[in-house]
Amino acid sequence: MPDLTALVPLDGTKLSESALSLLPFLQSLGCRRACFVSVWESDWAEPRATPGGGTGEMKEAAERGRAYLEAYLKLRTDALKSSGMEVETVVRVGRAAEEVLHVARDVKADLVLIATHGRSGVSRWRLGSVADKIINAATCPTLVIGPNVEIKLAPYELKRIMVPLDGSEIAEEALPVARWIAETSGAGIDLVRVVAPPAMAVDPMVGVYPVDLIKAMEEGATLYLDRVAKDIGTSKPVRTQLLSGPVSEELRRYLQANPADLVVMTSHGRQGIVRWALGSVADRLLHGPAPVLVLRPEEDGAASRLTAAARGE
Repeated sequence: MPDLTALVPLDGTKLSESALSLLPFLQSLGCRRACFVSVWESDWAEPRATPGGGTGEMKEAAERGRAYLEAYLKLRTDALKSSGMEVETVVRVGRAAEEVLHVARDVKADLVLIATHGRSGVSRWRLGSVADKIINAATCPTLVIGPNVEIKLAPYELKRIMVPLDGSEIAEEALPVARWIAETSGAGIDLVRVVAPPAMAVDPMVGVYPVDLIKAMEEGATLYLDRVAKDIGTSKPVRTQLLSGPVSEELRRYLQANPADLVVMTSHGRQGIVRWALGSVADRLLHGPAPVLVLRPEEDGAASRLTAAARGE
């Protein structure tokens, strides 16, 4: 069983605390430790002075904020004493996203578990600002509870996993993790591919996609899904689905019609952008009805400890 560490950013809101509902699930995957981190946002530590001793006042306010957050995290930790999970707390003062990412590196986090803003109202850590920066810049996988998640989180029962595929090796890096989670939880897997004919395929004479081209693309995608379903190597039920149209929209429609409890997918690496870059398909799914586990493509042959665990390494 792997020995993994999850980092959980908390900002004092019930929204951020919804992430705690998924800790038992992570425990089942071998997550033995959790680090709760809170950041009191302040610029007092920067080397600049303000007239009338403002810097000192900011420092004093930051220290009060730190004390408040330390007490808050202790309460959250005490509530988990019976879970058997080892929990540590870290409070930082500074810019929230930067500090959370620093802590993730310091504790060698294997995964960041974070909840983003709700549909009504805007919290401090809203998708598009702090949470978005963390999701983009984290060097480890991120498990995101987005603003429109509709499934029940407490208790979190994993019955179906969706894996979006586009035929690339990058997207297929999600398969070992999805298989591992399915075997551990007993969940089934939906392998979904969307065929979106490229603009250059439009026939300039008639202004539509040639029927033969679309048919060939769909046949190729069907064979691909059949192969992946055969090779994935799980004893759990595997379904395949071929869709046609705009990728993001079709995946969102599929999730609405066929609810999943988790989406497992890869996004862009830190060097370069792949087709499914955060900010396009992944970003749309982060606003979908299910939590999303965002994996980073392996760079320089280095797999995350989560991916390595999924492969039994």
